[in-house]
Amino acid sequence: MLRKFWFWLKKVYKNIRRVFSPSAATPNVTDVQTSIEIINDKIKLIKGTNKNKINVVAYQKYFNFLEKLGLREDFWVITAYDELMLDVTLIRPLLINKNNNKVIIFCHGLTNNRWSLFYTMHLALQRGYQVVSYDVRNHGLSGKSATTLGQIEACDLQDIITWVKEKYRPEKIGLYGFSMGAATLIFWTSYFAGAANSEVAFAICEAPFDQFSTQLERALGSGINYYWKHFFLKKLVKETLHSSQEKLERINPYLVLPQNLPIKLLLLHGLQDAVIGWQASFRLHYQLSKNKLNKNKINLYLCRYADHGEFPFLGDYIPDSLRWKKRKKHSKYTFTGLFCNYLEKNL
Repeated sequence: MLRKFWFWLKKVYKNIRRVFSPSAATPNVTDVQTSIEIINDKIKLIKGTNKNKINVVAYQKYFNFLEKLGLREDFWVITAYDELMLDVTLIRPLLINKNNNKVIIFCHGLTNNRWSLFYTMHLALQRGYQVVSYDVRNHGLSGKSATTLGQIEACDLQDIITWVKEKYRPEKIGLYGFSMGAATLIFWTSYFAGAANSEVAFAICEAPFDQFSTQLERALGSGINYYWKHFFLKKLVKETLHSSQEKLERINPYLVLPQNLPIKLLLLHGLQDAVIGWQASFRLHYQLSKNKLNKNKINLYLCRYADHGEFPFLGDYIPDSLRWKKRKKHSKYTFTGLFCNYLEKNL
């Protein structure tokens, strides 16, 4: 019981820090380490062992090693929408194989930065794919602007894709987004996917939201908790996102879903996600599945124990935790197996 209370206390501390920290839009290694410690504690609670703990420092050394070898390139992309500067990083793999001329672009979540998806980026690099990750507007080292939870960010993503195509001429491109980044991918699929971007083969969306107003109601809850949560939210929206609650409540990826999917879409969600309920991915999957032409283009996997941002980790470290939407039995895949198999088949 004491261990569970300590685990809960760490999560509360992490969320309060994200609101009150002046660098909430630019997390550092300490912030990432705190998140991973929470995940390690959860793995220990479920499995009863410290074996195979996730070591953030090891991944940091790996990326630093690639930089020393000259395999990392940093550059700026100017957005067409408002001429904002986006800080972008491209990393080439050590492995030489048939995947070297294929690029996966990563789009992080709210109050994260380009390194937040380090675990999945590492998996892609280990398979020989080039990786592009960037600080979205109003995050990290990119220019400051109002955050629109995916609407304008989708236009920025198109600028990144255009820049990558013109400079590197990749054979194929894949997209991976988490939370707000996943919503960005859905908006992008509606606005830009098609013949003009034929190089883009798929979008993998981890923990997307379908309607922000629904997630807001879920987050605020009811009773006395509503008031202190509303105070934190108001501060976050105004001081960190440079927006208003009224504007954000109108953001709705569900309403812009294309009738015919121009690319393949993989939805991933944790069944214990306290930020964006798994039902959001289920509703997106259900709506798109109404069209029989989308049947072979969309998939949904759920992770039994995963909270927000934990899908890749618990999907690897907890056996039999993944489940395909259409099956009651657990999937044979780990997250690594699912991710790499999907890349192999579709990129």
